[in-house]
Amino acid sequence: MTEEDDLPKHKKRKRLLWIITAVFLGIGIAGFFYWLFVWRFEESTDDAYVHGNQVIVTPQISGHIISVTVDDTEVVEEGRILVELNTIDRKMALENTKNTLAEMVRNVTQMFENVSMLKADVEANKAAFAKAGQDYKHRKALVKSGGVSKEEFQHSEAFFIEAFANLLSVQYSLRGAQALVENTTIETHPLVEKAKDDLREALVNFVRCTILSPVHGMVAMKKAQVGESISPDTPLMMIVPLDQIWVDANFKEIQLKKIRIGQPVNLKSDIYGGDMIYHGVVIGIAAATGSVMSVLPPQNATGNWIKIVQRLPVRIKLEPSELKRFPLRLGLSMDVTVDIHDTSGKMIPKPPPPGALYTTDIFDNQDEGADAMIKKIIEENKTFSFDEEDDGRAQTSQR
Repeated sequence: MTEEDDLPKHKKRKRLLWIITAVFLGIGIAGFFYWLFVWRFEESTDDAYVHGNQVIVTPQISGHIISVTVDDTEVVEEGRILVELNTIDRKMALENTKNTLAEMVRNVTQMFENVSMLKADVEANKAAFAKAGQDYKHRKALVKSGGVSKEEFQHSEAFFIEAFANLLSVQYSLRGAQALVENTTIETHPLVEKAKDDLREALVNFVRCTILSPVHGMVAMKKAQVGESISPDTPLMMIVPLDQIWVDANFKEIQLKKIRIGQPVNLKSDIYGGDMIYHGVVIGIAAATGSVMSVLPPQNATGNWIKIVQRLPVRIKLEPSELKRFPLRLGLSMDVTVDIHDTSGKMIPKPPPPGALYTTDIFDNQDEGADAMIKKIIEENKTFSFDEEDDGRAQTSQR
């Protein structure tokens, strides 16, 4: 083969080399500009997981389960009946407190009646004492002149002393009776108030036999079984509110230099693939690494210490509308990319505004109907009518 034949091949190899060089150079330049305008303003990690509130459902009273209305993976609304307990014992206790309240109302009513009766007795004894006094004075004046016998005078004196003693006795009885009802009415008397409180407690315990869902969410870890005997605070199941979810991304400490609260975040989950990109925002950086919060935190005071790069959880709030369309589950892994263009934010969040972050109102009306029930019982057991205001607030002024 001559040199003239090798020349075209040499030119072809040289041209191919230039093409390959140009391609790699272009890739390098493109990569440089991509790093210059994109990569250097991003911090990424795949050490990120979905977290959320886990609401443990527990009973407030003891009892036997007679029905369970839900199972794992079911979605329940706030206020939905989850578990029902046997109500026989609670119903009997409620009826007993009703009877006790009725009895107390009758007893207190009798106390007020006794005050009225003793007032009448005081007035009668005052009249008797006044008459005995007049008779005594009259006979005392006549005994000296012989108008009445000494024996008759002594009888009038004895009647006078007896009338005075009777008046004092009734006045003391009135004071004692007034002390039992002073500054009260039938409705506000301590005995009635105690019975009212017992009735309310019994009614609340009866209502608590029906266990409701405190939040809207998905049922998980159901343990409640029909026929099971449970005590207060026994875990029955968990409700996971799928709208109360966030992501904790564990960034290396060397990545946290420019991460700030308020920076936008893009997230991906394997459950939906790379086509679904969640959008979020950094809302907080943890106060400590996971190793510090562990049961046995590491001690690096040994002679053969080796530095280990630590990771710090960064909390990311997700866009609610995206969560609603593409719900996540607790524990799923996420790929997280934080846009660190804007570093004007803080690393420590501002104090939150006053008020609760999460609330439920399923316990607000557990005593609903108690006031009407109490009012009815009191009205049915008042046996007579009199001026409670005057008798209840009467002052023991009799001497």
